[in-house]
Amino acid sequence: MKSKKLYPRLVQILLLLIFIVTLNSCGSCNFLSKQYYFTDNGGIRPGKTKFDLSKDIYVLKKEDFIKTNVVYQSCAKWNKEALRYEVTNCSDATTTISFIRFFENGRVLINTISDEKIPLDQYNNLEGGTVGYYKIEENELILEYFSVNIGGMTSDCGKYYIDKYKLSVEGIQLQEIRRSDNGIFYGWRKVEHSVPYIKKGVEGLKGDPTW
Repeated sequence: MKSKKLYPRLVQILLLLIFIVTLNSCGSCNFLSKQYYFTDNGGIRPGKTKFDLSKDIYVLKKEDFIKTNVVYQSCAKWNKEALRYEVTNCSDATTTISFIRFFENGRVLINTISDEKIPLDQYNNLEGGTVGYYKIEENELILEYFSVNIGGMTSDCGKYYIDKYKLSVEGIQLQEIRRSDNGIFYGWRKVEHSVPYIKKGVEGLKGDPTW
């Protein structure tokens, strides 16, 4: 008799555990409130904008190192032994090519180049990739953006990230990072190794960010 009563109880517990795991998975992030959404062009945007840098928007100055008639591009390849990305030739078929595009009104677009599309179209696709804000402070670039990890053990419902870059005439290179948890940012953490973003002149850049 006890085993007959115990079986339904175990089933209830199992179903409850499945419900909890599903509710906390990335696919159910928008179950109670919209944490993020996808644009028609594949970009990820926060359900409700909470960028700190949007409260006091930076206006690019003429003398700043950051320019808006270029993109900042990195070419990287994953090193399995070192467990990190390293600089590689952009023409390598296995290379991951990423770019950052800055706008005069303090906005920034971050995306990865796809071989299936023309690069210029991707630079001008303001509905794609990841978006955020930036400012230049004491000759350092502070960049804040929103991103979502989808799938796997590290999946989440979206977080705000803050990165600090070293500025130079050639481009920018990541120096320190801050990561958030439920809206609370941890302290700055130094990055020991990073792949630089090199300035690349591009003709035909257009579009005004609306985020």
